[in-house]
Amino acid sequence: MTLKSNYGTFIDRAINEFRTGRPVVIEENKNFWLFFNIEHSSDKILSPFNKYLESERYLLFTKQKAKSIFKDKISSNIFIRINKNISTTSIKNLFIKPLSKQNLLKFQKSHPHKGAKFHDECLNIAKNAKVIPTLIFKKFNKKYYKNIDDLILKLGLLKFNYLDLKEQNKHITDSIKLVSSASVPLPNVETTTFKIFKSYIGARKHVAIIIKPKFLKDPINLRIHSACFTGDIFHSEKCDCGEQLNTSVEYMINNKGGVILYLDQEGRGIGLANKMRAYTLQSKGLDTVDADHNIGFLEDERDFAVAVKILKLLKISKVNIITNNFKKMSELEKEGIKVKKQINTKPTITKFNKNYFKTRIKKTGYGLK
Repeated sequence: MTLKSNYGTFIDRAINEFRTGRPVVIEENKNFWLFFNIEHSSDKILSPFNKYLESERYLLFTKQKAKSIFKDKISSNIFIRINKNISTTSIKNLFIKPLSKQNLLKFQKSHPHKGAKFHDECLNIAKNAKVIPTLIFKKFNKKYYKNIDDLILKLGLLKFNYLDLKEQNKHITDSIKLVSSASVPLPNVETTTFKIFKSYIGARKHVAIIIKPKFLKDPINLRIHSACFTGDIFHSEKCDCGEQLNTSVEYMINNKGGVILYLDQEGRGIGLANKMRAYTLQSKGLDTVDADHNIGFLEDERDFAVAVKILKLLKISKVNIITNNFKKMSELEKEGIKVKKQINTKPTITKFNKNYFKTRIKKTGYGLK
């Protein structure tokens, strides 16, 4: 089997390069570009490559991040040419100190250009690597094009044609397979099975927790739960995730079992590190949605096709869903999973989470009864 025919190999490798802080080479229309993720970039790291690259530096933003910088109406991902006087540190400060007007002015003087299709694929790779989706990029000098593959090998880089990076989320979801299973007794319910699913593209692991498997009947009680390190494990009062998880387990114990899909989609899909960045932004006055936008993400980056894939592997087609999120229900029904009933959870409102709930109700598909 060649790499070309190996399903999703290029996507998986590109994600891993960004995740581990290495730059990648992107081929587009017989041009070659070097892309660095801003999270891992520094002038010191960039300098060894500069002699092979043209002098112009560019910065690629998502539409959400661009709106926090430019007053113009932004309707797409954009890129700007970076002034030579702007350091990599100043760029990083757009995320560390996003409210600094002095720093914003450095970038607002630049003219934003609409991003190209290959830019979109690069930003998607950054998102799937759970790093800040903002990229510095420079073009290889054409005098090196003749022996470009030898040069890339010499520099220890990987090259990707952007056409091989399309439909990333579909490939990631399609690669999910069951890898292991075991009985794990829980308090008040001894008959519980944990099934581990892995996406072989992107290397994410998800868990199906089946409570009272012998009692399950259609429609299956279902909770789609995004992993929350702070809420599920340490009982953070900034969200109700741990409370919802415990409520769902209790409901299933008392109502003929059920399935909890525990998905590796921390922080509504942005990852734990970015979630902490968003918390810092919230402490400076941004709400939960604006904080995510400021880092460059959508208000919800989760792909519920992952849940649908696992449900189909479990042969589940009818569910009663435990959720306050209407988006989950619509995503399931769109993919052929019948939602027979919605079961709301009733969170405890505190001074730490009340603004979180207000924002989610106002700006996302969320509701409390």
